[in-house]
This record gives sequence, structure tokens and C-alpha cells, in this order.
Amino acid sequence: MKTTLTMASAALMSLMGTGCVATHKYVAKTISPVESRVTATEQKNTDQDKQLADHAKDLDSLSTDLSRTKERVTDADAKAVAAGQSAQRAGERADNAQKSADGAQRSAEGAQTTADRSLRRADVIEKNMVAMNTFQMAKSVTVLFPVNQAKLNDDAKAELDDIAKMTEGKDRYVIEVQGFTDKTGSPLTNEQLSQARADSVARYLANEHKIPVRSITTLGSGYALPVADDKTRDGRKQNRRVEVRLFVPEATTSSNTIASAQE
Repeated sequence: MKTTLTMASAALMSLMGTGCVATHKYVAKTISPVESRVTATEQKNTDQDKQLADHAKDLDSLSTDLSRTKERVTDADAKAVAAGQSAQRAGERADNAQKSADGAQRSAEGAQTTADRSLRRADVIEKNMVAMNTFQMAKSVTVLFPVNQAKLNDDAKAELDDIAKMTEGKDRYVIEVQGFTDKTGSPLTNEQLSQARADSVARYLANEHKIPVRSITTLGSGYALPVADDKTRDGRKQNRRVEVRLFVPEATTSSNTIASAQE
């Protein structure tokens, strides 16, 4: 713009020639302020162009920073998502581990319950076995005999009938039959007579009440273990006797007992 204005001034001055000094001064005076303004305007434009260039550089820098920031944000988001997924997988593994632990605990508790039940059952069986082999006396009767006799009278049979009834429904029992005499007679005679009296009792129980012979034991003890004074008539009567004792197991194994142990 300044060049154009200078050329215009030169042309005007050339046309006017040197003959008009006043006109030349007028033109110079008129053009000079315009040139100054043009120069100032051009300088201002140059400064503005520079500022615009600087702003453009700043914008480019900001754009680059923004892009980098976006990339970092995107990367951070991706890492956050990955971390969330990892945390979720870790939580799932923890849940599965807890479920496995719970299952193992239930299995252990079930095994312990089974073991406890087995121990209780074994304890009951052991106690029953001990009780089955430990007999206790359920009843005892004494039958008396006349002098030198081994025959049962009606009173003796009635006593034996009572003890035989107590064996009904029982699988295991033992009947001990032990015969005695008074002191009259020789020891050998008394042993034989006491055995005959015991055999008479055993025979009656086996024949009349179908008591298994294997469940009866007999022993003739002669004049052993007198229960009364043999010097008196009544004492000798008490000594001529057979003692009959019924023994049964302390306990009998039954399905109900075993079933209760399995609960």
C-alpha cells in the first residue's frame, strides 16, 4: 500500500513539473501524513500477523497437548476397565474358592457325623457284646427232698415251673442246678445222692419244659455249704436241697438298639 502511494505521489509531482514549488510542497505535506498512517497500519498488520502466527503456534501446541491428554485419558480408561475386569475375575475366583471351601467344610462335617455315628454304633455293639457275655441272676429257687431220696414232689415241681416260665422268649440263658445233702451218710454216698437230686431237677426242666440241655449245668456237692444246723431235724431238712438259679445276659442285642445307635 505504501509503495502504491509513493508511486502515485511521484507521478503527480512529475506531471506538475518543477515549476510549481508551492504545489510540490502542498503535495508533500498532504502525502506525508498518509504515508505515516499507512506505515503505522502496515506495522500494525505485521504485528497482528506475528501475533496470529504465535497464536496459531499456541493453538497447535494446545491441540497437540489436548491430543496427548486424550490419549492418556483413553489409556487410563482402558487400564481402569482392565483393572475392573481383573477385579471381577478375582472376585469370581474368590467366590468359587469360598464355595469350594464351604463344600469341603460340609463334606468334613458329614464325614465327622458319619464317624461319630459309627463310633456310637460300635460303642453300643461293644457294650452289648460285653453285656451278652456278662450274666446276672434273674431268679433263684430251692427245692427240698426227703431223706435218701431224689424224687421231686409236687411242691418242688411247682417251684421249677415258675423258674421255667421266666425262660420263655429268651434266646440265651443258663440254669445252674446244684444238689446238696445233709451230713448223714458217707461223703461218697452224699456226693452221688446230691448229683442224683440235681439230675432229677434237670431232667424235669428238659422233659417237661423243653429247656435245652445245653442251657442246664448240674453239680452234686454233697454235704458242702450247709445252710442250716445239721444237728437239728429241721436243719437237716433245709440242707437236703437243690438250688436252682436262672442267669440271663445283662443286655440283649436288638435291632432297635442298633438302629438308635445309627441315628
